Amino acid sequence: MSGARVLALLAPLLFTACAMRPASPLAPDAALLQVNAAVNRQAKPCPRDYCRDQWPAAADLPGLEGWDCKAYAVAKADRLIRQYGYAPARLEYLLIAGAPLRITHAALLVDGRWVLDLGLRCQVCTLERFVAGVEVTGRLPVSDLPMLMKALSADP
Repeated sequence: MSGARVLALLAPLLFTACAMRPASPLAPDAALLQVNAAVNRQAKPCPRDYCRDQWPAAADLPGLEGWDCKAYAVAKADRLIRQYGYAPARLEYLLIAGAPLRITHAALLVDGRWVLDLGLRCQVCTLERFVAGVEVTGRLPVSDLPMLMKALSADP
């Protein structure tokens, strides 16, 4: 078989391989593990399942008496952005509901693959593992939260 014929047969594979995204890593980035562990130790959790009616701003976190899952998710996003240079576009807040959860639960989703949580369902795990048996009720890009909170607090 001539070299030109071999190249013609392999060309679609070569060009397809160049256009494909690299496979996701099998293990989370070390920064995700470090941030999740550090933030989970950072504050006192609420005495019940939730204590914040609204999502807190990152600047408000130090003054909160207790943190719920929303506060932990905001703190993790803020730390990944400020200390590790993550682009906000890589981060989403993820909401899940369903038994055995008593309320909707929030966590941080990174790169559409890794979930950082308090350990109720996992510490750092894949999205597939985190949502197994529950319903995803919302996904919100981290950068959209301030606009959403401003819109919700505006007078009609």
